[in-house]
Amino acid sequence: MKCYTGNNTDILKLYARAMVQAAKLVGHIFVTTEGDLWPAPMISAAFCWEPGQSLWATKEQREVGFDQLSAAISPDTRVFWGEIKQVGDTLKAEHGLSSMPTDTFYVNMLVTDRHFQHRGFGTAVMKAVLAFAAKDGRGWDVGLITQSPENRDWYVSLGFKNVGSCKISAEPYGDFVTMFVFDPYKTV
Repeated sequence: MKCYTGNNTDILKLYARAMVQAAKLVGHIFVTTEGDLWPAPMISAAFCWEPGQSLWATKEQREVGFDQLSAAISPDTRVFWGEIKQVGDTLKAEHGLSSMPTDTFYVNMLVTDRHFQHRGFGTAVMKAVLAFAAKDGRGWDVGLITQSPENRDWYVSLGFKNVGSCKISAEPYGDFVTMFVFDPYKTV
């Protein structure tokens, strides 16, 4: 996440708020917690959009957090976001997936608290996402892009098919960001 915040950890809360508020308006949030107590701390969460919707695409979504986030990030970080989007769009186009965010149930982000990783919480969230996409005969395909070899391998273990990747320079926030694109997972 340091690349997406310009290595400014103070912005992480703004980023999370903008994502949650946008998903609350027109998306879906899937959450796992530990134990039966509620309210309980979120351990893992996925932020998803139905076919035809996307993150921060509407004025209402931008007003509930993205505008504040955008104002807080540096101009260089804003340029980096544009470069990431362009590379992702090109990668999807190369593999015939240009319309993936608009014709699939799109997982924009999946996060798991680092202290709870490798304990099944992320898997539980993704299984809930896949079940929801297939629920009531919807048969929505589920699509995503990820940025680490470990995540790529994990998504493959869940049945996603990795179809392409590329590395993007992330200076000065890190060496590279790797993008992996997947064929949409067929829920039917």
